Amino acid sequence: MYGHSVVREGGVMARRTLSLVRSAVAGLPPLAFVDAVRAQGAGAFVLDVREPAAFAAGHMAGSVNIAADDVARFSELRDALLPPGVEVVLVGPAEVAARAAALLEGHSPVVGHLADPGTAGVSRRVRAGERAEARQVVDIRSEGCAVAGAVRIPVGDVLGRLAELRPDVPTAVLDTDGRASSAVASLLRACGFGEVSEVVEQLDRTAPVAARPRLRLLASA
Repeated sequence: MYGHSVVREGGVMARRTLSLVRSAVAGLPPLAFVDAVRAQGAGAFVLDVREPAAFAAGHMAGSVNIAADDVARFSELRDALLPPGVEVVLVGPAEVAARAAALLEGHSPVVGHLADPGTAGVSRRVRAGERAEARQVVDIRSEGCAVAGAVRIPVGDVLGRLAELRPDVPTAVLDTDGRASSAVASLLRACGFGEVSEVVEQLDRTAPVAARPRLRLLASA
């Protein structure tokens, strides 16, 4: 099938085929972008396991970012934000996705791997002094002084307290290192929050606000 596509579409499909081969080497079922979209529409949780800066620069709309380069942090955010038993499509380089798949064993079934998520979705990441336009600030830190006017919701409580938040107003997610904020902000967008930015103390880049999400799994939580 993919061989015929390479003949018809040239270099673009050749690169896609190479990505699929690498995915197969990692031991994960490779998916084309359209297949990942179909799986997402059927209720799969699209989990992008790249670092937050790479995710912010471009990702599949409706995907959730939990970076897999830090095993302990990944496990913590997985347990907090990914309901057990939900099917997962992993997004990212094959070797990173393979690591994530191992960490998801016994928690969530992995139904496929998308190597190239495209750039339809982007995220806005700002410094602490640039959150004035946000009408709703969600402080997900578990320690330190609470920010005046913010809703304090530690990461482990996010799923159970989504109903406390308004999805129709500009929202900023406040964190220290940017990993949890990327995970929670992407989850909020995937649940239907229209405008969500991340506020972190350390930034290596800032990208525009993300596109409208598609994930329906938690929209009514």
